[in-house]
Amino acid sequence: MNKGWIAVGAATVLILGFQNCSDFALQDQVLYEQGLYDSREALDAKTLPKLLNSESLLAWSKPGQPNFVNKGLILADQWSVIAAVDRDVTGTIVTVNSGGGSEESTLSVVSGKIRATRTNGGASEYLQVDLPSAGDKMVLAAAFGLKAGEISLLVNGVVQSGTLVKSGTIGEFSLITKQITASNKVSEYVLYAGDSRDSVGKLSKSELNVMSRYVADNNMIPNVIYDPALLNEDTGGGTTVNPKFLLAKAIFDNKCITCHRAGGDYPNLTNLKEATAVANNWVYPGNPEGSKLYNALQGSTGNGLKTMPKSGSISAAEVQTIADWINSIGQ
Repeated sequence: MNKGWIAVGAATVLILGFQNCSDFALQDQVLYEQGLYDSREALDAKTLPKLLNSESLLAWSKPGQPNFVNKGLILADQWSVIAAVDRDVTGTIVTVNSGGGSEESTLSVVSGKIRATRTNGGASEYLQVDLPSAGDKMVLAAAFGLKAGEISLLVNGVVQSGTLVKSGTIGEFSLITKQITASNKVSEYVLYAGDSRDSVGKLSKSELNVMSRYVADNNMIPNVIYDPALLNEDTGGGTTVNPKFLLAKAIFDNKCITCHRAGGDYPNLTNLKEATAVANNWVYPGNPEGSKLYNALQGSTGNGLKTMPKSGSISAAEVQTIADWINSIGQ
């Protein structure tokens, strides 16, 4: 009889152990999703107003408003295009060209593949990727820079990668007049263009993603997403966003800023940035046990009060997430 109870007890312990692992995994997923949400919202708040009011926004054709933006002359040596298009389209979707088949870029569907092609003086190069597997419509976004090899392509917000297929030696684009033409399968397109000397017209992958989702909303196209790969994109200031920091920040936001806010307890953790935490010596890269933001937590190791948060609790998985972030800084 006792052996039976022991067996049941052991099984119960094992089941509870698996449940706890499952809970931790779910918690990590929730934190990850919160981190992505925060990153997307911050990116949109910072980027979208700038994009909607950019001097390099030269053409915008919307349903029922084909000349929503039409600044006429397009004098450019680099540009970016975002287009909402039927997924069953074939052939050319959008072309930006200088006439005569020279110095042009094209978004097209060839043999069931999406192509972003750059042509100059008879030479060409293209990036080719698969069509989305579902949906009646899709959003394509591409940027073409001054120099050969400068092609970025997003499909439904997702950054595409691959090897450029080249034919001939392609040179730099010239700062000459360009024009845009679009297929009747395109329901909306946006063109940014300008002079590379002023860093105008060539959008970053993050900017292409923001406008992809904006155009998708205009056309009620689902499945156009914020790509987690953008967390690691250089935003132009020479810094990248650490994905593990976003997980840690979600914990601080959920568990700490009720008290640690402006006018509240020190330190103020609202709108926390990794660089701020390091500069203020709140954390030491690679050294969780020497970091105040870790050692103050209940269940942490090393020296410290281990009393945070004052109200509520923090799980072992969340404490480990903070440690993982500190260990990842600068890697």
